[in-house]
Amino acid sequence: MDQVDEGVSRNLARQRARIIANTRYRLDLELRRHASRMPGHAVIEFDLSSVPDPLLLDFRDLDSQGKTNDGSARNLHVNGQSEDLHQAKGHILISTKHLRLGANRVELDFDSSIAEANRAITRFIDSQDGNEYLYTLFVPMDASLAFPCFDQPDLKARFTLSVTKPNDWTVVSNAQPLQNSSVGLASAVTFEETRPISTYLFAFAAGPFEPLESSSLRLFVRRSMLARAKEEWPAVAETTRKGIALMTNFFAQPFPFPKYDQVLIPGFPYGGMEHAGATFFNEDTILFRTVPTVNDYNRRNETVLHELAHQWFGDLVTMRWFDDLWLKEGFAQYMAYHTLAEMEPPGMVWKRFYQSIKPLAYGIDSTHGTTPIYQQILNLKDAKSAYGPIVYQKAPSLLRVLAFHIGEEKFREGVQLFLREHAYANAEWSDLIGAFSRASGIDLKPWASAWVEQRGMPQVEIDWGCDSNQRISSFQIRQRDPLGEGHVWPLRTQVLLGHKGAQPELVAASLDGALAPVSGAVGKSCPDYVFGNNEDQSYGQFLLDPSSQTAIVSELPHISDPFLRALLWGAMWDSVRELRMAPMEYADLALRALPSEQDAELAVSVLGRLRAAFTDYMSDAQRAGIAERFENLLIREIAEAPTPDLRITDFRGLVAVATTAHARDVLKDLFTGRLTIPGVPLKQRDRWNIVGVLVANGDASAHELLAAESKRDTSDDGQKYAYVSGAGFANAENKKKYFAEYLADSGVKEDWVTASLPLFNYWSQASLTSTWLQPALDALPRLKRERKIFFVNNWLASFVGNQYSPAALKTVDEFLKQNSADPDLRLKILEVRDELERTVRIRAQ
Repeated sequence: MDQVDEGVSRNLARQRARIIANTRYRLDLELRRHASRMPGHAVIEFDLSSVPDPLLLDFRDLDSQGKTNDGSARNLHVNGQSEDLHQAKGHILISTKHLRLGANRVELDFDSSIAEANRAITRFIDSQDGNEYLYTLFVPMDASLAFPCFDQPDLKARFTLSVTKPNDWTVVSNAQPLQNSSVGLASAVTFEETRPISTYLFAFAAGPFEPLESSSLRLFVRRSMLARAKEEWPAVAETTRKGIALMTNFFAQPFPFPKYDQVLIPGFPYGGMEHAGATFFNEDTILFRTVPTVNDYNRRNETVLHELAHQWFGDLVTMRWFDDLWLKEGFAQYMAYHTLAEMEPPGMVWKRFYQSIKPLAYGIDSTHGTTPIYQQILNLKDAKSAYGPIVYQKAPSLLRVLAFHIGEEKFREGVQLFLREHAYANAEWSDLIGAFSRASGIDLKPWASAWVEQRGMPQVEIDWGCDSNQRISSFQIRQRDPLGEGHVWPLRTQVLLGHKGAQPELVAASLDGALAPVSGAVGKSCPDYVFGNNEDQSYGQFLLDPSSQTAIVSELPHISDPFLRALLWGAMWDSVRELRMAPMEYADLALRALPSEQDAELAVSVLGRLRAAFTDYMSDAQRAGIAERFENLLIREIAEAPTPDLRITDFRGLVAVATTAHARDVLKDLFTGRLTIPGVPLKQRDRWNIVGVLVANGDASAHELLAAESKRDTSDDGQKYAYVSGAGFANAENKKKYFAEYLADSGVKEDWVTASLPLFNYWSQASLTSTWLQPALDALPRLKRERKIFFVNNWLASFVGNQYSPAALKTVDEFLKQNSADPDLRLKILEVRDELERTVRIRAQ
């Protein structure tokens, strides 16, 4: 055995996977009201093909700074024999003394931490009725913070859970309750044994949850939110039911587990978590806190179907190690949209896919902070680094490319083969590509090697010319690696030849090197513009040539196909980011086009980019020159836009960019009810959003409104957003206070911190918040160790992403030069650093 390391190293995991099989856990847990610890008893049964010296069992705790301590374990018995308990660096070391080949049984007592933040078992107290709720979150390797286990994804096990809990509490876990018994004020519930699952997919939630049932589906919600849940549950249940039927058919596999529950968790750090048979959702994902638009409903459906798809891709078949995280996250994301495309018009769904998925993927892939889809993880304590746009956005984009490349039928056959061969087991990306290769009859290893193992993306341009007869005389497609690393990628795409007032023509194009002619285009009628990625079937940054860009500026508002319109708006934004179009030119085009844009989803996208041009890319003088025109458009459209969705979109836009006194007065009138939005009643979160913006803009009434709203809304959400709003006050003492709370073990919940970061680093306060850029960078190692997945990404996006000056860029560069940050953190810093550099360059030009 190598020296004991903290975490679960890949070497340890491989060794254990070779010798351990047929693992079973029986966990007896005791949950008490307001307890800081959870007592438990574990019986772990497993077969050994050889006996290591020692056998490492994972079990750890965290101190007040989030550092690993040895867990509190005792009374160790190995195969019925008492053994001294030795712990080191988060592991229990079991000697060879009582272990044997074949069947083994380890038994011990333990207790685990429960806290309101930064723990694997989290407590939530509902301020509205005082009720207490507990929930677990073990991904990627935090099961060992709750109970002793072999905490790695490729040692799947069967779990039997028994819980003693207060009589009025309900416990939801992966399996169905088997029996209940009561003794005084407490009762015990035992669950059926699960099917084989990884430790990070085991879960429970406990508290006075109320169930809602629909056919075989159940939703569990805290008591104070039951009425709101009743309003939303029928639509969620219907989406889930349809999703199960469509996925069962597509995968040719029945639902993999005996039941499927959905549990709403307030303050849950992710949109959802796909525990086998029991998905936990952030409560806000399902129960809207702001006036919902069609975009909000679509995002909810996508999240519901994403977590549902995980029951097959992630739970039934699990990646062997977290460097293949994309096998579950990328596929779940892709299958959510694929399933929606069977429920709704496909063109609108894939347009939404382009608008929701591609910008984030392209944004990171254009920076030196990007990574390959396949990311080597040497220790599970570093597995958080694999989460981000590469697995959630790029990977599903490449799966769509692959389906286009080999055809939908062969793609489906490959998926079915993969699931059939690895059901209730583990797999690697080579297994998936092998299944697609066998199904399609195409050797896909070269394709996969380029797209999965290489980082970055191609920047694609088309050179074309016409002769005197207005026929295309030359046409070629070329690619380059914008990161300068010399990579090329195999590309298959549809090139669109656009003609004003007429139907476009499509031409197939293929590219395996730096340059290729497109013979199918030669001789066709000379187009007004050319776009290289029609219907978004390929992956890369497809830039417009100058002639096409000029034509599209005049033609864009008149293009009737919303999918093509969305793609061309995206190409225009790429022109801005590549310094081929001035932000003011884009803003002028958007301000002229938005009043006639009837597609609410597209309006959100265009308005979001217009906001970015306004807040990030324009100089102070340019912003001042356009602010009144921008705000007045939004104020007018709030009242006059033809649909509630568009009016909500414009309202949110105004909240995001309001700077003038007139715009703030309009927001205050909406807040007090002196003005209303036709057909759109504001919800409480909308009111808090107005307060936050007034605070951040230094409005004279901000203190008074914040105090009054805090007194009026004493709910959990109200307390959270009073704290969030306070982060926006633009004075040094306030920023100092908040920053200290972010880093102190002060009990401020992680979701409160995350929600407050944008107002702390409000876009118009960059000169004030630049003071905190260096301390924010210095805190990164600690935050990575202590906080949940995605927190560091959000931290950097706020502290670096809301800076615009050459001085801020210099601070980041000096930090990179002087600090030997671990490779993962360095990449994350480079990602936001490249975006900061882009902003500085655009502003300078």
